[in-house]
Amino acid sequence: MLKHKKKIFFIVVSIFLLAGCDSSNVIQSSHTHFFDHYFIYPFSLLILFIGNTWLHQSIGFSIMLVTVGVRMLLAPLNILQYKNQLNNKRIQPQLQELKEKYKDKDPESQQQYQREMMKLLKENGANPLMGCLPLLVQLPVFSIVYYAIRRIDEISASSFLWLDLGHADPYFILPIAAAVATYLQSKVMQSDVEGMNQSQAVLSRVLSPLMVLSFGIFSPSGLVLYWMTGSLFMIFQSFVLKKVVQEKVALEAK
Repeated sequence: MLKHKKKIFFIVVSIFLLAGCDSSNVIQSSHTHFFDHYFIYPFSLLILFIGNTWLHQSIGFSIMLVTVGVRMLLAPLNILQYKNQLNNKRIQPQLQELKEKYKDKDPESQQQYQREMMKLLKENGANPLMGCLPLLVQLPVFSIVYYAIRRIDEISASSFLWLDLGHADPYFILPIAAAVATYLQSKVMQSDVEGMNQSQAVLSRVLSPLMVLSFGIFSPSGLVLYWMTGSLFMIFQSFVLKKVVQEKVALEAK
């Protein structure tokens, strides 16, 4: 459940950060603002270069291709996170035994419980903070994509299928597709989340897609396209990780 709370928190933080941003100023190469000059503008040039050079001026396909590239760069972090997840899942019976052993709420028992729990996590390569790292890396990338779409005229004025990339989807098709992709991503990844009962699984499986849908209805289509492509890539990556990494971790545990 903790992993899905982090994902929901990431979505909420993104909404508040982006909702309060001034996106009226068009970014140009002459801008001296550090974030604009060294991150947003080069990123937008990459999207435009790929779209105009390789994809017959399709900025939408370029956003999707760049999204896949970003996700591939983040893949090592996701692999570490997945291994950590499997290790957490494997030691759940031992963690439960510790809870039963130190079920008294007095400070001394709880301190001893914390010490033994941290020792158990360390011995089994399970880091409770590892789940936050990929999300912390994604947040600035997400912001860069948002600003590139909203504040670069050539991107915001581009069309893709029925979409104007700088404006929300008037038919709500893309936000619905992004919500469905998020739902499938949650469902695929839930089997490896430790300590999640059925009610928690249903709750997390419903909340994330609903928030993505709400966010997507009012967001630029290019940003929703980025989110949906990322979710589809994560579904594919989850199947690969389950096939390759899960077997490797099982062998290492023997």
